[in-house]
Amino acid sequence: MNGQTLRFGANYVPSKNWFYSWVDPDFEAIEADFQAISSIGVDHIRMHLRWDLFQPNETYISDEMICRLKKILDLAEKYRLTAEVTVFVGWMSGFWFLPSFVWDKNIVTDKDQLSSQIALLKKLSESVGGHKALLGIDIGNEINVYEMMQKPFTVEEGDRWISALLRAADELFPGKVNVVGVDHQPWFSDRQMSRKTLSKAGSVTSVHTWVKFTGALRFGAESEEALCLQEYNVELANAYAEDSERKVWIQEFGISPEWTEPENFRNFIRQSMLNATRSKNLWGYTFWCSHDVPRRYKFNSLEYDLGLFDTENRLKPVGEAYKECIAEIRAGARPAPLETGTAAVIDETEPFDGWKYGKLFAENVRRGRHLQFVLSSRAGDTAYLQARGIKNLIE
Repeated sequence: MNGQTLRFGANYVPSKNWFYSWVDPDFEAIEADFQAISSIGVDHIRMHLRWDLFQPNETYISDEMICRLKKILDLAEKYRLTAEVTVFVGWMSGFWFLPSFVWDKNIVTDKDQLSSQIALLKKLSESVGGHKALLGIDIGNEINVYEMMQKPFTVEEGDRWISALLRAADELFPGKVNVVGVDHQPWFSDRQMSRKTLSKAGSVTSVHTWVKFTGALRFGAESEEALCLQEYNVELANAYAEDSERKVWIQEFGISPEWTEPENFRNFIRQSMLNATRSKNLWGYTFWCSHDVPRRYKFNSLEYDLGLFDTENRLKPVGEAYKECIAEIRAGARPAPLETGTAAVIDETEPFDGWKYGKLFAENVRRGRHLQFVLSSRAGDTAYLQARGIKNLIE
C-alpha cells in the first residue's frame, strides 16, 4: 500500500457549540478549526448536517441551511480540505436529530419517506454538487441504529432502502465518494443491512472500528483483537465485495481515557493504523473526532474527550500521535510483514458471528500470519482465489 495514495481525515465536530452551531454558526471559529485541522496533515473532513434543520418538512428544504453549508465548504476549500457531507443526521453521539415529520413514520420502509429523502439529495446536488471541496455524500451517520432505537426493519428492507439512496447519490453526485456510514452491527451480526449490500452499494465500503462498541476492548486495549480491529474489518469487507478492487474506508476510529491510560494512546493509534496497511484496498482513515465537546453541555462523559484538539484549538497528545502517524505512513512506514496467502472460509449457512472470525484473525496475527477471508459460496472459485492471492484455505 502506497502511503502517498492513502487519505487521512477527521470527523469534524465544531469547537464552538457542537452541532448546535448549525443554528447559530460562528464562521470565524469554523475557519480557525479548519486551519488547525489542516495543519496536522489531514486532507479531508467528514461533516454532519442536521437533518431536522435542513429538511423540517417533507416538502420544505431550508435555503438558509444550504447557504451555510456552501460557506463552510468554501472555508474547507480555503484550507485544502475536501468534505464528505453526511446528510440524514439523524443519530449523533447519543442524540437524535430526526425531523418531526418522521416520528410517526418509518424512514426505511415508507415509500413517501424515500421520496422526500431523495428530494433533499437533489437539492444538495443542485446547490453544492459541483463544489470543489465536496468529496462525496454519506447517506447517514450510523443510521442503521434507527432499527434498534426507533422503528424496526428487516435486513431485506434495509438493503432496498440503502441501495435506492446510494443509487440516487451516485446519479446526483457522479464521480464522488458516496457511502453509507453504518456502525459495527451489520458487520458483526446479521441485522439491519447485509454485508454484501454494504460492500456493493455506493462507490466505497465504509467501516466504523470502535474498540469499545465492537467488543474488542474486552480483550484489552493493547490486545491483537483491538490493535488489529481495523485490519480485520478491511478483510471482512474484502471478503464480501463482488469487486476485488473495491476500496474500504476506515471512517471512524478513536480512543478514550475511559478505555485505557492516555500514555497508551500513541501506541494504539500508531499500531492500529500501521496494521491496517497490511490489507489490500485500504482507502484511508478518518479519526473521531476533530474537537472535544464543550463541557457546559450535558453529554455522556465519554463524548467530551475524544477530540484531536481541545475547544481552544490546542493540539492534544492524541492529536500529536495522529499527526506523527500520518507523516510516518506517508513516508513509507509499515508494520512487520506477516505470512500471506491463507484465507479462512466464512460459512454462509450459519448465523454470522463477527467475533468468531475476529478471534481467529487475531490468533493468526499472533502466529505471524495475515489472514484473509473468503465466503463459502466462492471457496471453490479458483480464478477468484488466485486474483486475491489466496493459496490456502482453512475451514
